[in-house]
Amino acid sequence: MIAGGPADERTAAPLDGPSPLLATLVTAAGVVLTVLGVVEAVRTVPADGQVRPMSILVLAAALALGGYSLTRLLQLWVLAESRRRRHAAGAELPEVRWQLLDAHSLHAVWAIGVGASVALMGLLGVWSLLDGHPSGLEPGWPLLLSGGALALLVHLVRGRTSRCWEEAGDVR
Repeated sequence: MIAGGPADERTAAPLDGPSPLLATLVTAAGVVLTVLGVVEAVRTVPADGQVRPMSILVLAAALALGGYSLTRLLQLWVLAESRRRRHAAGAELPEVRWQLLDAHSLHAVWAIGVGASVALMGLLGVWSLLDGHPSGLEPGWPLLLSGGALALLVHLVRGRTSRCWEEAGDVR
C-alpha cells in the first residue's frame, strides 16, 4: 500500500478506538466549573482572620486538567476489556492502531500526576490546619483522600488495561 493511497481491499483499516468527544466534554465541564469557581472566589470577601475556601476550586481545576486523560483511560479500558472477552470467545478481531496499545499508559501517567497534586494540596491543607495559619485548603483530608484514591485507582486501571490488551492478543 502506498502511504496516503487507498487501502488494499484484502486488509481492513485498523480500529481507531473510542471517540475523544466524551473526554473533551468532561474537560470542557471542568473548565466551566473552574471559571465559575474563580469568579466565586474573587467575589467572596472573607471575614477578618479568614481565607477564601479553595478546595472546590482545586477539584474543579483537577477535572479541567485531568478529566480528558481520565476519561480516555476509562474508554481504552472498556475497549481493551471488550476485545479481551471477544478474543476469549474465539471471535476474529480487527487489528487496532498501534498507538492505542500504549495510549492508556500516557493518559494514566497524567491522571496519576493530577491525583497526586490534589493529594499534595490536601496535605498542605492539613498542615495549615495543624499550624493554625489558614490557607483556604482546610480541612485538607478530603483532598488528600480523593487525590490519593484517584492516583491509586488510575494505577490499577492502567495495569488492568495492559493485561486486557495482552490477553486479547494485541500485544506481542
